[in-house]
Amino acid sequence: MQKKVVHTRISDETYDKLSKDAKKRRVTISNLVRNIVEDSLDLSSEVFNLVDEKLRKKLHREDAILGYQSITLNKDTVCDFCGKDVSKGSSINLAFLENSAKKLTVCDNCKKKQEAEA
Repeated sequence: MQKKVVHTRISDETYDKLSKDAKKRRVTISNLVRNIVEDSLDLSSEVFNLVDEKLRKKLHREDAILGYQSITLNKDTVCDFCGKDVSKGSSINLAFLENSAKKLTVCDNCKKKQEAEA
């Protein structure tokens, strides 16, 4: 794997904090920054996935689906129920909600599940 270099400007105060923390952990500043970035990306990805899942569940509990309209996508998107990627040119369903102007994108599998539960 080829490694890339990222340059950034930081304040003297931030540099001093990094330097002290690196010395305390007995690593270089570069290694400390690399670890912080990698850990932050992993954590933020997990947090976003949890939030997305909770929002999807909340959306679907609060508002009944009034109906569906099948469309052909002009850009890539995801199913609002399962998070599955759906490519441009594919068919997907727009779900119209009873008490909201918001429309959800729903893949065929999730549409079938929703119709079976209704």
